[in-house]
This record gives sequence, structure tokens and C-alpha cells, in this order.
Amino acid sequence: MPIAHAALFPVVVSHEGKYNRYDRAKGSWMALPLIKSLQEKPEREPEINLLQVQKGRELLLVNCLDSCFGHVFTKIWNVYLLKKKFPTKTLAVLLPARCSWLINDEKVEIWAVDLPLQEIDKGLKHLDFWVKAQFKRFDRVTLSEVPVHVDQEQLDFGKILQAKPFDLVDFGRLPVQLTFIWRNDRFWLNSRLLDLLHKASIKFGGLSLLRGLFCYQQARLMGRLFQKISKVLPDANFFVTGLGKQGRLGSGWQDRRVEQIDLPVEREWNEIYRQSHLVIGVHGSHMLIPTALSAGFIEILPRHKLPHITEDIGRHHKGRIAHFMGRFVDEFSGPGLVARHVESVLGEFGRVSEALYMEI
Repeated sequence: MPIAHAALFPVVVSHEGKYNRYDRAKGSWMALPLIKSLQEKPEREPEINLLQVQKGRELLLVNCLDSCFGHVFTKIWNVYLLKKKFPTKTLAVLLPARCSWLINDEKVEIWAVDLPLQEIDKGLKHLDFWVKAQFKRFDRVTLSEVPVHVDQEQLDFGKILQAKPFDLVDFGRLPVQLTFIWRNDRFWLNSRLLDLLHKASIKFGGLSLLRGLFCYQQARLMGRLFQKISKVLPDANFFVTGLGKQGRLGSGWQDRRVEQIDLPVEREWNEIYRQSHLVIGVHGSHMLIPTALSAGFIEILPRHKLPHITEDIGRHHKGRIAHFMGRFVDEFSGPGLVARHVESVLGEFGRVSEALYMEI
């Protein structure tokens, strides 16, 4: 069915999986799990909870099940847009249970699948039976197309995330805060040799053996970044959030990394992001919420991710100030270049914002 990413990367496959047609270069990430699910029996039978039950005759279902948080989050945006467009319909969202906190409208029914994100693409036993049982409560059922690229200016991220985003009016009033978003599976390496080694470790299954090396290099670059920025902005506060605590950070960073994410952690991180003048990190879904709440961002963009530029950016300012506050740098950029971008945003904001006052 042409919904969500399937509308962008269509797949044709026979039931037994012997015949298939899809874009090998761009669509394998979506096609292969689908084909596997048809060839193998589902591995997990999760608990599915029905929350905020609504009454009505016509159901509009938004399917947000996905093994990638970024995909879940961007699909959830449709819930808020559809609620405005079809206020009389019963709106239900099927999603991973750990993402239920992103639905804070009491008039939206939640179908929460209690399973870790990484387990969802392995197939879910009896999901079809459970969903069809819910359909029987309604006279008519409509499945949303769930576009994955929507107009973010129509969204209220403060409402969705229950945290007020950084107000540019306060940019020069609040203590300078910079936040690095850490990942333990995608790294800022600034080395062609280490980048090649990283790609090889993924291809041949050796990432777990070399993860410590990559984390060490990333932490080392962050240490140099801290030193360069601190010389210009000695009173700045530096935070690190993210999943995975491997990699020893320098004394200048306030470490808020965790081994497991839960709702209290999400809330704590959101408070950090909404007070951050800039968030910094490598391209990925982990950048969506930070960029939705912070004043600006500097994203380190791997070259193979160029086709996906801006897909992980949650918030856009209006007018030319958006280009000033949001920066993209190459994956091989060093601490010196990243620091210069930080200094540019913080040092020139007053002049640029005054010149573009009518656009802010």
C-alpha cells in the first residue's frame, strides 16, 4: 500500500519472496525487511494496549510503527495535522509504546505496541488480528497515507514535545549553552582512514570490536572543540546527551549520556535542548528533537547522507535567519571549522538578527 516510506520507495514482491522489484540503490533498507517478513514467521508477540479509547463511526488510522525513532517521530506529525483537518473523525495512531508520550491530545486513540524499536521490523505475531478486531468497532475505516515530509511550520513542537522551544528573543540574554548529541553507532571521526574502517566494520560485522576506538576518536575531537570554543567563550556551558556512555569525555563537558532511554531521560534532555543556543551532532534521527527545541544547530553531514539533508531537522526559523542559525559541515570537518561556525552564530547573531528583524 502506498503509505509513508512505501510511497517514496515502492516494493513489488511475490508472497513467497522469489520475485521482487525495487530500487536496489535506494530502497533496500525498506524492501529487505518486508521480503524477510513474508518468508519467515513473525518472531515476537508483543502486548498491545488500547489507550484513550474514543467513540465514533468513522476511524482514521495513522500507522507509525517503525524500528527507527526518527521515522516514528516524523510520522506522528501527521496525527496533529490530521486532527486539525478532520476534527469530526475518530483518529487513532498505531505506534511503539515508548513513543506514546508524543501523543498528548486526549482525543486521539493510541494503539501502543509494547516492544523495543529494534524488534519491530522482525514481525509481530497476531498484529493483523488485533487491528482488525478494532476495526469492527467502526462503520468505516480509512488508512492515512502518512506523508514523511510535511510542512513543519504548521506544527507546534512545544505542544508535541511538552517543552517550549528556545525563543530567539532570549538569545543574547541567556548564558551560552552548547550541546553535543552523542551516538555510539555513528561517529564524528574526521579521518578518512577511520571512516573507511568504520564502513568496513559495519559491512563485515566488526563494529562491536572497534566501537571503543571510534568513541575514543569522537571524544578526542570534542575535547579539542571545547578548548577552541572556551578560548573565545570562557563562560559557555557544554552538555552531552545521547545513547551510550563508552568514550571518556574531557572535564569541560557535563555528561548526560545514558545506556537506556526512558521518559524521565527524555524530559531531562528536552530541558537541555530548549536552553541550548546550538546543538551539534552527526546527521541522524537523534537530531530531530534537539533541533526542534534549540535556537540553532551545526550538523556534521556524512557524504553518503547528502540525499537526506534536512530530513533530521525538526525546526525551521522563518526567512534568512534560518540559514544563519542552521549550519551543515562535511563529515571530515575538524574542531577548528566547527568552532568557527559556533563563534560565527554566537558572535554575529545580534548584527544579523537586527538586519533581518522584520523576518524573525
